[in-house]
Amino acid sequence: MNRFTVSSTTLADHSFDVYRKTTLEKYCDIVPIPRRDWSPPKSYIEKDVAFVIFTAAAFFHTRATATRDTWLSRITNYYFLSATPYPHLPVTVVPGAGEDKLSNMKKLFYGLQIIYKQQMNRTPDERQKWFYIAGCDTFILPHHLLKRLDGLDYRQPIRVGGHWGHCDCPGPNGTRFQSEFPSGGAGFFFSMKLLEILQPHLTNYVENVWPRGSEISDVALSCLAHQFGVGLTKQVGFWAHPPAFTLRENGRARFHKEPEPNDFHYIKPDEMYALDEFYVYQHMDRLINDRNWHEFTQFVRRFVASHYELLRKKRRECTLPSIGAEVKL
Repeated sequence: MNRFTVSSTTLADHSFDVYRKTTLEKYCDIVPIPRRDWSPPKSYIEKDVAFVIFTAAAFFHTRATATRDTWLSRITNYYFLSATPYPHLPVTVVPGAGEDKLSNMKKLFYGLQIIYKQQMNRTPDERQKWFYIAGCDTFILPHHLLKRLDGLDYRQPIRVGGHWGHCDCPGPNGTRFQSEFPSGGAGFFFSMKLLEILQPHLTNYVENVWPRGSEISDVALSCLAHQFGVGLTKQVGFWAHPPAFTLRENGRARFHKEPEPNDFHYIKPDEMYALDEFYVYQHMDRLINDRNWHEFTQFVRRFVASHYELLRKKRRECTLPSIGAEVKL
C-alpha cells in the first residue's frame, strides 16, 4: 500500500529520486491527510484577497524568493513590504521604515496607507475585499484559507485569525485596556471596511501612541482596531510553527482535528518548496479521487501558467555560471 499522499500513479509507477521521496513522504506521518470530499470556498475567490507580506533586504534571496516561487506564484494580488527596492519580487517600498526588527511597525502601518491609496486608484470592481498579513517565512494554503471567510461580509469591519492571545494596549490619557490579537506569524485577515476605518489613524498611532521600542505590529494593529469596537473573529487552522513542531506541541488529535490547515510559520526556504510540492499533490489527489475534473483542470492550468511565468522571472534574474574551457586530447 502506497503511504504517500499523492496518487498511486505518482510514486508507485515512476522513479522519484530518494531525496524527493523521503522529503515529501515524511509529511504523511505529520500532517492531516484528507483524501477526498473537497469542497471549495463559498463566499470568496483568490482574487478577492491581497496578501501583504513582511520582508527585509536580508531575506530577498532566501525566504522572500522561496515564498514567491511557491504558493505565492499562484496568487494574483500581493504586496511585499520592505524599505529596500527589489523589482524581482517585486517590493512595495515603505520609505524610511528601516530593515531591522523594529521596522515591522512602520512597514505595516505606513505600508497599509500605501496599499489603501493604491486600492482607491482602482475601480470598485478591481479592489480587493480582504487583506491577509503574514511574514515571508509563512507557508500558506490559500485554497484552505479562503474557507475561513465563508459567510463574512467584507463591507463590515472585521478581522479574522486563529492563533491568538491577550495583549495590554495603551489607551487615551494614560489608560490601559486588554484586547485579543491574532499572531502575525500565523497570519490574519482584515476587511476592506476595517482598512478604510483605520487608515486615517495609522500614522498618528505609530508615531505618537505606540511605544517606540516595541516591534509587535500585530498587537499594535489589534489594539487600534479594538478602539473602534472591532473584536477578533476566531477561526480554525492557523498554525504559528512548522508541521513537525506543531505536532509535538499540540498532539495528533488536536493538530488533525481540522484536516485543512491554513498555514505554517517559521518555514525555511527548503521546507517552503517541499511543503508546496506536497500540498499540490494532496490537492490534486483529492480532486482526482472526487472525480472533480472541472476544478482539477482549472488547478492544473493555473499551476502550469504560474510555472512558466516563474521560469521567465528566473531567466531574467539569474546569472548562469561561466562555461569552462573545451577539453581536448
